[in-house]
Amino acid sequence: MNCTECKERLVVYLEGLLDDSQKQTVGEHLNKCEACRAELEGLATLQQRLVNNGKALAQNNREDEVMNRIFCEQNARLKSAAQATAGLRLRRLIMKSSIGKMAIAAAVVLACAGGIYLWSGTQPTVALADVLVKIEQIQAFMYKMTMHMTGPMQNTLLRDAQYEMTALISNDYGMRMDINMVDPNTGQSMTQQMYVLPEQKTIVMLMPQMKKYMRMELDESMFERMQKQSNDPRIMIKQILACKYEELGKSVIDGVEVEGFQTTDPAYSGGMGDVDVKLWVDVKTWLPVRVDMSMKMNEETQMQGTLHDFQWDVPVTASEFTSIIPADYTAGPGDGLKMPPMTEKTAIEGLKLCVDLIGKYPENLNIATIVQMIQESRNSKTPEAQKLRQAVEQAKTDEERTQAIGTMMPLQMLGGFYMSLAQEKKEPAYYGNIVKPGDVAQVLLRWKTAENEYRVIFADLHAETVNAETLAQLEAGLPK
Repeated sequence: MNCTECKERLVVYLEGLLDDSQKQTVGEHLNKCEACRAELEGLATLQQRLVNNGKALAQNNREDEVMNRIFCEQNARLKSAAQATAGLRLRRLIMKSSIGKMAIAAAVVLACAGGIYLWSGTQPTVALADVLVKIEQIQAFMYKMTMHMTGPMQNTLLRDAQYEMTALISNDYGMRMDINMVDPNTGQSMTQQMYVLPEQKTIVMLMPQMKKYMRMELDESMFERMQKQSNDPRIMIKQILACKYEELGKSVIDGVEVEGFQTTDPAYSGGMGDVDVKLWVDVKTWLPVRVDMSMKMNEETQMQGTLHDFQWDVPVTASEFTSIIPADYTAGPGDGLKMPPMTEKTAIEGLKLCVDLIGKYPENLNIATIVQMIQESRNSKTPEAQKLRQAVEQAKTDEERTQAIGTMMPLQMLGGFYMSLAQEKKEPAYYGNIVKPGDVAQVLLRWKTAENEYRVIFADLHAETVNAETLAQLEAGLPK
């Protein structure tokens, strides 16, 4: 028995209402726990005071009504049906005792008058891990998101854009996102529909204004990454739980009492920049009400967004997640791509591609820098960059265009690989800002694989496993 369980039983223990087995268990805990003994002594003192001074209050004919309201409110906040059942059993035991009824009734009056807590403790606060459990029990839900991004962005030529999105998520069918993107410079709007289909491990995108579609196959790791990028609140809470975070206390949002949680831990974004995420949860339902996000990749690329208007347990049908491609749509660039996995092998391929296209390694591996390098390669005069441009320009079929564009995929996987290492707390470090291509002795990228064991990709792109002492010596020799 732990302290929480013991304290839940102290009143009925004091009243002699426990069976022999429970009484023995509580007694054994009290013998070992000074904190619970002190709690019991306090209850005994309260009991005696109420016996001496509060008999009139116990005789009030409203005591049962008060008790019912107390326990209805308490049970609405219990974490599970099992806890609710235990709470009702406890109520029945307490109500057998006139002293127990006096204690509760008196405490209610005193709390109203002077802010004194009930002997059972303060009202339960929201536990973030339990919020996750509750969401994962919900079969389907919706939310809206507004986002403002500045700087160069992946998959778009815009450098400044406002996004609005409605997401529908189902445990059975997957995810559908309806996205509206507005160019603030022209006011022009562009819409997309994206379907993330778990059974097929496929993403389907429809672009109505362009009458284009695109389908991509993903492996398991890439599919999980897409879920993270789509701001699925279940994934977001898992990320917060894996980071350093703090409780913000209670507040009110749109008339709803909420409790907040905040993380500024760079691990949330895989070490890809500054991050500030605030999650607000309804104290009654233990379900998210709002999420405020701010991420800064570098001085040029920033994102601010809000998830809001959550709807839980919404009815859904399979047809809502069926992507129907109109007959007059044509395949867009990249249709049919099979996304490679985020592994050491693809990371090395991505690093090699950087050198081939622009003659150097990225300064860092955040998304903004990767996008910038892709854009820079369009004007690069290296033989590989010229070959790629020629392949894209001369492609005559969708398959040829897809194959040409697919050669860039390892570069995108490189950033995803580094992010996954950071999120898995494998202590990655990257030195592309000081290490030049080709140096066999210089550490380019490293991460932890086991206790006292690290994997190292060197500047000449060969990889080795080393111990912590060897790694320290290698990193001591890095350029200053």
